[in-house]
Amino acid sequence: MGNIEDNNSKKKKSGISASQFGDIFIKTDKQYYFSGEVVYGNIYLNVVRDGYPGCIVYLKVSGKEKCKWTETKKRISTDEEGNTSESTITRTYTGKSNIYQHKLELHNFQTPSLPQGQFVFPFLFQLFSHLPGSFYEKDLAQISYKVKAVVLSKKSSYNCIINSQRLIIREPIRQNKKPLIGQMQVHSQNCCFPSDEACHINCSIDKLNYLPGDVAQLEITIDNSSLDEQVNSISILLLNTLTLTDDKGHQKIQNGIVVQKVIQGVPSRGKDKKNVQFILQNNKSPQELQPSANGHLVNSVYSLQIKINLDSDSCCCKEDPSINFPIQIVAQVPKLDPIVEEPPNWNPQVFEVQKVYLTDRNKEKVDNQDGSNAQNFKFQSYNRNQIQVMQQQMKE
Repeated sequence: MGNIEDNNSKKKKSGISASQFGDIFIKTDKQYYFSGEVVYGNIYLNVVRDGYPGCIVYLKVSGKEKCKWTETKKRISTDEEGNTSESTITRTYTGKSNIYQHKLELHNFQTPSLPQGQFVFPFLFQLFSHLPGSFYEKDLAQISYKVKAVVLSKKSSYNCIINSQRLIIREPIRQNKKPLIGQMQVHSQNCCFPSDEACHINCSIDKLNYLPGDVAQLEITIDNSSLDEQVNSISILLLNTLTLTDDKGHQKIQNGIVVQKVIQGVPSRGKDKKNVQFILQNNKSPQELQPSANGHLVNSVYSLQIKINLDSDSCCCKEDPSINFPIQIVAQVPKLDPIVEEPPNWNPQVFEVQKVYLTDRNKEKVDNQDGSNAQNFKFQSYNRNQIQVMQQQMKE
């Protein structure tokens, strides 16, 4: 049904294997969640043999963001005799912050050892509405979430019974506060023969929220009828700015072009309208495009840039003008987990749903789901209708 040792653990613990006593499995109702949603799940416990020295079933909820990078600088020093020497200094910066770090008792059998039998422990909890989205950049930064089902052993010689599942968190779909249309005027870049005439460019995009691999639809209208200079080419770029912050506030800002496309321009005194399909993918890395992230230590933002490249023999070195659209990349839906078969003769005892309260101060409590507690348990932030609206926006 599930793994005894944590299947995501890099270090295998030595000790008496718990697999001879049974296994445990944790499963939530969905593959991914938006910030503010309610997580429903079950812990399945199948004990086939008496004698395991543990009796408490725990739910662990963890969330963390961390980053690590190195910076190398050269230092030139001079000794008393005036001789200079050059040395290289490498410094490593690290940042780590716990978003969730909860260990909650779902059930205590109050027995010397884990009783034989089949059990199901339903649970639910609400995610913070301000959670940063899941993010992973190998050897550099990550924002990750996980739930674990654990039965701890009272004896150190026995391994614990444990199973984990990652949670993919999506940040709320940002509403279109800015127009989907951009405009700019490009004046002659020939400083030897200045002119007030300009090339007028309008650009529109279909939306501001995308999944990795989506195709952005752009309509670019160029009116170059007033200039003697041709628009040599038009560049469409997906730009990313990744900002990392260590525990002491030191920052690393990494700007890069994720992917770009160059299309033909417009001749002098000419006009044209171009419909462009631009695939949002990372061509430089086999790793899929990482989503936007609004963490305290890991912050990743994207923008679409349309740049006009004028054909000019001018000696002036002016930067090519551009239109920029801030966009949001939303986490991809994870692949389906393999189906786990039920143990033979599966007929478990199902316990009452446990409501787990998570707080910013890492305080938590568990209440049984009865009538009185249900009235006091009020989820805030996003309701299911709002979540459905966000999901529909992504489909569109």
